[in-house]
Amino acid sequence: MTIELVSQREYQMFNSVDRHHGHIWQNLLKSCFGAQTDDCLLNEDGSLIDANRLRRTISNEQQSHKKRHITWPYLLNIYSSSMTNSDKRIYRNGAKIRYNKLKRAWQERVSQGDSFYVKLADTILKDVRRTDRHIKIFKKKKQQLFNIMMTYSVYHPSPGYSQGMTDMLTPIFYVLMNECLSYFAFCSLMTRYMSSLFDRDQTEIYRRIRLFTSIFRSIDNELWNKIHFHEEDNFYIYRWLLLDCKREFSQFDHVLRVLELVWIHTMSPLADSQAKSNARSLFTIFVCISILQEDRRIILSCSNEEDLHKYFFSSSSSSRSHRSTKRILQRAQLYYSNYKASQK
Repeated sequence: MTIELVSQREYQMFNSVDRHHGHIWQNLLKSCFGAQTDDCLLNEDGSLIDANRLRRTISNEQQSHKKRHITWPYLLNIYSSSMTNSDKRIYRNGAKIRYNKLKRAWQERVSQGDSFYVKLADTILKDVRRTDRHIKIFKKKKQQLFNIMMTYSVYHPSPGYSQGMTDMLTPIFYVLMNECLSYFAFCSLMTRYMSSLFDRDQTEIYRRIRLFTSIFRSIDNELWNKIHFHEEDNFYIYRWLLLDCKREFSQFDHVLRVLELVWIHTMSPLADSQAKSNARSLFTIFVCISILQEDRRIILSCSNEEDLHKYFFSSSSSSRSHRSTKRILQRAQLYYSNYKASQK
């Protein structure tokens, strides 16, 4: 009996056929037994397969940017995990009717010349025109952004409208591209997480600043001393903590990435219980510290108060373009995980 050896070319040909058949069988098995891949987030009826899978998708940088139109309505608590496609359609129709009713009410007051509404509209419109004006799509969507912000401000007198709110609206609208859904998503963001930061007494934002100072000193005392020597009132960090570092990244897609990670650690239904109960601002604080450490050499090279002030308050995107968003977020995540572990 002789054994015939096949050539390497023939072996590779048969091997590739075998691999091809293997893929076919895998697909057949998945279709027969209903196996799901991590790429799939929803069941056939539109309900969420698994909250942990959703969290993994958001945490995965490569997957997250492709699926924000799916993940953000859950992240911002617009949809619950059990809602089917039919449920979502009913919700959207009802939400649209309700939103348009709210909008028409204040539009009538503005058209009647009511001084309160006219003044509020003027203030909001000025801020809408300034917010993210370098993003092409917002040049065409100013009216929708204005409508959302005006409706929120009229029906939420506490905290009412404050400068900076439009900064938190534009990322939501950019992802959802729907005026009505963006309104309810923004309301959810404010109610569950941000409204206390805009309170007139500023109790919550200054609590954030104190917590930031305490943690920053423990992580990098040399850098803290350098900044604190010139910026004793900590006003430099006010905007960063108020807006979840939204203005501190040069690319808008990076802004979306930062915000979704902040929200998943803080106010979404996917946030862990510790974050929800006592540390809503922790991840933002660690992002702030990570940015400062990213710019450590620049900060330490500042020779006077003017240089430091220029660093913190420059509005030029070029002053932020050198930052590695990926490295900043990885460092922030490490700090956050270590802090949580130390509190157990």
